[in-house]
Amino acid sequence: MPPRRKSRFWRICRIYFRRFRITVWLVVLVLLGSLLYLNQVGLPGFVKRPLLERLRARGLDLQFSRLRLRWYQGIVADNVRFGQPDEPLSPSLTVAELQVRLNYRALTRFRLQLDSVMLRQGRLRLPLAQTSQPARELAVENIQSELRFLPNDQWMLENFKAGFAGANIRLSGVVTNASAVRDWELFGGGPPTSLPAAVWQKRLRGLADTLERIHFSAPPELRLDFRGDARDLQSFSVLMLLAAPGAETPWGAVSQGRFTARLLPAATNGSYRAELNLEAADAQTRWAAITNFLLGIHFDSLAGLTNPVIGSLKLSAAQVQTRWGSGSNAVFTAQWLHSITNPIPISGHGLLRCDFAQTESANATGVQFSADLAEPALAGLPPGDASWGWWTNLQPYALAWDCRVRELRSPKLQAGPLACGGTWRAPRLTVTNLQAKLYGGQFALHGGLDVATRAVNASLASDFDPQRISPLLTEGGRRWLADFAWETPPRLKADLSLTLPAWTNRQPDWQAELQPGLALQGEFNFERGGVYRQVHVTTARSHVIYSNLCLDLPDLTLTRPEGGVAAVYHSDGRTRNFYWRIASTVDPRCLRPLLDKPQQQGFDLVSFTQPPVLQAEIWGRAHEPELIGIKARVALTNFTFRGEAATGLQTAVQYTNKLLQFFEPRVQCSTGQASADGVAADFKAQFVYLTNGFSTAEPMVIARAIGPHIARTIEPYRFSRPPTAHVYGTIPLHGNDGANLHFELDGGPFHWWKFHVPQISGQVHWAGERLTLTAVQADFYQGKAVGTARFDFAPKRGTDFQLALATTNSLLQALMSDLSAHTNHVEGRLSGSLVVSSANTEQWQSVDGYGEVDLRDGLIWDIPVFGIFSPVLNGLSPGLGNSRASAATCSFVITNGVIFSDDLDIRSTAMRLQYRGTVDLQGRLNARVEAGLLRDVWLVGPLVSTVLWPVTKMFEYRVTGTLNEPQTEPVFIIPRIVLLPFHPFRTLKGMVTEQPGPTSTNAPPANK
Repeated sequence: MPPRRKSRFWRICRIYFRRFRITVWLVVLVLLGSLLYLNQVGLPGFVKRPLLERLRARGLDLQFSRLRLRWYQGIVADNVRFGQPDEPLSPSLTVAELQVRLNYRALTRFRLQLDSVMLRQGRLRLPLAQTSQPARELAVENIQSELRFLPNDQWMLENFKAGFAGANIRLSGVVTNASAVRDWELFGGGPPTSLPAAVWQKRLRGLADTLERIHFSAPPELRLDFRGDARDLQSFSVLMLLAAPGAETPWGAVSQGRFTARLLPAATNGSYRAELNLEAADAQTRWAAITNFLLGIHFDSLAGLTNPVIGSLKLSAAQVQTRWGSGSNAVFTAQWLHSITNPIPISGHGLLRCDFAQTESANATGVQFSADLAEPALAGLPPGDASWGWWTNLQPYALAWDCRVRELRSPKLQAGPLACGGTWRAPRLTVTNLQAKLYGGQFALHGGLDVATRAVNASLASDFDPQRISPLLTEGGRRWLADFAWETPPRLKADLSLTLPAWTNRQPDWQAELQPGLALQGEFNFERGGVYRQVHVTTARSHVIYSNLCLDLPDLTLTRPEGGVAAVYHSDGRTRNFYWRIASTVDPRCLRPLLDKPQQQGFDLVSFTQPPVLQAEIWGRAHEPELIGIKARVALTNFTFRGEAATGLQTAVQYTNKLLQFFEPRVQCSTGQASADGVAADFKAQFVYLTNGFSTAEPMVIARAIGPHIARTIEPYRFSRPPTAHVYGTIPLHGNDGANLHFELDGGPFHWWKFHVPQISGQVHWAGERLTLTAVQADFYQGKAVGTARFDFAPKRGTDFQLALATTNSLLQALMSDLSAHTNHVEGRLSGSLVVSSANTEQWQSVDGYGEVDLRDGLIWDIPVFGIFSPVLNGLSPGLGNSRASAATCSFVITNGVIFSDDLDIRSTAMRLQYRGTVDLQGRLNARVEAGLLRDVWLVGPLVSTVLWPVTKMFEYRVTGTLNEPQTEPVFIIPRIVLLPFHPFRTLKGMVTEQPGPTSTNAPPANK
């Protein structure tokens, strides 16, 4: 090639190269400028519009400050906002940077296609409706994520990281038909008056309030994975996992908690399912503390329905501790149907099992409780109203439950196994069966409650020992039950009904409101013996009826070894009146423990060898003993009263107003019988009244039965054979005041002091402290005697008495044999009288009185005081000194216990004795006696007595000593030697001084 041509070629090449270089630099400069422009200013409108349309087609409606290009990140949108800015309550998502990745292969074909977007420093804002509080919002902070746009309108969320309420959030998911996301109501906003938006706002506010009160010991981890079709929310499946090492929440604290929630997509029939699982090593709430806690909840929707949900739950814990108690190995399972707009289930079934449960008052093993809830047809159900109280909450539902406990233990109760079941169908609550094994017996109950009428009815039966459950009773109930004891627990049956207080009454008066409406019909049966307050019975049974505050025992039957009791009982709780009708053949002494100590003393007076036959009616008013009344008939056989035996007693009895009356009582004993028209004991006046009493029994038997004071009074008066007695009058229950008792006695032989008479009759009047004997007539030692006496027991010492006694033709020999222990040869017929005007048994010097004596045809010389001249006369002529006295008379006066007489005149054939002087009641003599020799000899007696007058003076003596041993001393001093012919031995004896001997008396003993 020529050089010139060659040079031009290179020049042209250089020009083109220079141009090319300039063009390249220009292109580079334009590109750099464009890139700088795109980076700093942003994409031009012709580029942004198709790009935004593509994003909008993908479901992203962006608002941003600028859209620019970065070399290493691609297209980036700054200050991106998703949502509707004109809706303040609409959720909004703001992102500091949003990186848009384009598909460069499609771009080479001039097609704008998005591959993904990446979010940096995003923030999801959930505004809350303003209330009285300052405006608040919920926000998900520091959102970092990549959203990939897959073919067929799919989104894939990868590496989503954010922070929310102190928790680290990790999200992932896939959404098909993702462009429909912008149509979700969540991002649609709307005023809070729209029901769904208002509901969401309420729930968001509640969530915000709750999150403010939750504190974590370490940031929890929340992982969420979701997949579904944006056009159908029911197609989504969601898996959420929350792990928290420790947290403090409004409901309590939890450690090592793990929460899993899973929402499964709707099935072909339109139903969907959700699962919730909560685990914790330790959880504490204000209600309970739990270890090894596991909670699983499953929700299934019904096909074709969006509101009703079927739920199932399983809750288990190794240990549960609450303020009410604790438990171990507790498992609770439940299945229910409820609406998502109402947390109260519509129907369901629950089951609770617990190996061991314990409260402050009891513990139980093998606890199982199950319940069923149903929503019956509302048609036909009575409407609930305010009077139902809280029962209105249960009105729409039907419930059934069953509870079983293997063993129940408490300080107050031990039972097992125990089972209980029941139902609720408004308005009735029913306990279908309550059965428990208690203390070797059984307890069963079934019944119901009508909520509308508050009427309760129940039936129960038991054969366990009620004493073992006394700790469950009130103090009054325990005291009442403590009175009972039994060998074998009683069998009880009862049907009861009552009306509860109004449900709206917070503090009802239970006794005042329940008792009037309580009605009970039942029975009890003690088959093998029982004890009531130490009163033993072999068997006891009766039906029991209680209604209108009245209690009836229509057929009470008691048996004891000696007999039985059949009774009818009625009591009125309003008036407190009661009534008993009793037929008994048991020993009344068995009732002794039921009485007070003073009342028990009455049973000490009587004993039975054979129980009495008793038919009685008893009425009165509780706690008012003065109103008690009794009407009865009693028949006794072979019993003793105050130690006195009787073979029989029959009487009718009546007691009212503290007046005890016996009508026509009849008593039989071995010595006779006694009867009366009536006997009445007035406990107010403290008197016993006896009407027309008649007795042929031994008086001392009756006296000892009446009382010891009566026995002491008549003890000196004894009959060998029971006399016939008529008695009437008043007997005091205590002491002698007010006594006025009359006796008419006729019988014998009779004995008093040293006197013994074959027959006596008279009247006795006991009045207060005085005892009067009148119209006394007796066969007195083959003669007759009459007399009266009066005794006054008022003096503190001794007894004052007065008496008047007259006898006619009594045999002196028989009388003296009773009065003297010596064998005296005395004879004669004695007549006379004695009047004691005043005397005291303790002081013989107190006796005053008078009397006279007349003796006929008597031999009295063996009486020492009268036989002082018998030896003299017998010395003159044997037998002369023992001649029979034709008469002896005397009148006397008693003053201060000394008897004085100046006209004692004893006449006999040999002589007449005249005594003048005194003798006291101790038997001491001080008298002068003069013997008139042959004074009463027929025809010559007066002449001889006159002739022998000087001799008579020798027979005038002073008599001293005692009645049994009189001492004589001549009035005129005559040498003893002169008297020697008349009584030689006595004269010689008088010349010798003797030591005085003891004196003896024969005075009557003092009456006590």
